[in-house]
Amino acid sequence: MGCNIVSYDESYLEDLVAVFNRETADDPFVVPLTPALFTDQISSKLYFAAEGCFLAVENGRVTGFALTAPGIARGEATVRADVGSVDGLFFPRERLEIGDALLDQCLAYFEGQGTVKTVYGFASFGGYPYWRGIYCGPEPVCLSHYTHVWVTFMARGFTHHQQSLNYLGTPEPRTYRTDLVYEETDLDLSSEGWERETWKGHRPKMIRTMLGNEPVGRIGYVDLPYLSDYRGKPVGGIYTMGVEERFRRHGIATALIHYLFNLAYERGIEEILVGTTVENTAARRTYEKGGMRPVAFRTGTMYRFRDY
Repeated sequence: MGCNIVSYDESYLEDLVAVFNRETADDPFVVPLTPALFTDQISSKLYFAAEGCFLAVENGRVTGFALTAPGIARGEATVRADVGSVDGLFFPRERLEIGDALLDQCLAYFEGQGTVKTVYGFASFGGYPYWRGIYCGPEPVCLSHYTHVWVTFMARGFTHHQQSLNYLGTPEPRTYRTDLVYEETDLDLSSEGWERETWKGHRPKMIRTMLGNEPVGRIGYVDLPYLSDYRGKPVGGIYTMGVEERFRRHGIATALIHYLFNLAYERGIEEILVGTTVENTAARRTYEKGGMRPVAFRTGTMYRFRDY
């Protein structure tokens, strides 16, 4: 008997969780799901739609699943009607036909909406809707060693548009520039919407630094409670870093890293994760100079409907 593709039903929740845990069991930076965690962090989010979560069912059991979400464009924080995201595709490595069937259903779902032009495949441009703090820290993108997953995307006409690295570092006392003023605040999540939902269960912070009265850079970080529990030690993640253009190549990024590592050490954080694209050589050099090492390679994909 072949598999049937059906929309999400809570009666399948334990099976769905078992699929996720089986397919990610070998990864030290992917938090195992429980039914409660799926409910709290995924299906309770405002953009979760049962009709956009597809399950492959054989003999009454779930053998794979895919999650979709409305997408955002890079640099934006609001939902775009012309963008969609396949934000997770999980199935057995030896059953490529299950991945094919699930992905076909996802694309048919987006095509049926009539407005979607671009679909991102488990990539940062999709907006990290469901997996922040669960899958590779604050910036989840499909891990490249899940070759059966990205092969499925590519075979269906998706193209590579993103290659990223995860770096891991150990906080320790650092000397940082004292001619800069550092100000730490909570990330503003007061408005209902996309960004607030992606951070559900987390309290992201932002550190801004000034030289005199002029802003020169910023770094965002967040404690990762689920990953901390899984790894048995306090873990944090960097989710953004930037330097004002006229102050680049003046050591501002390194100063921010040193300040954060010193702060994290004082607060008992034992590991810090960050993700950055492969072509962002400036960020990679900064993280490497800061003693961080690459621990995972990731890849994101993109699909465009031909009618647009």
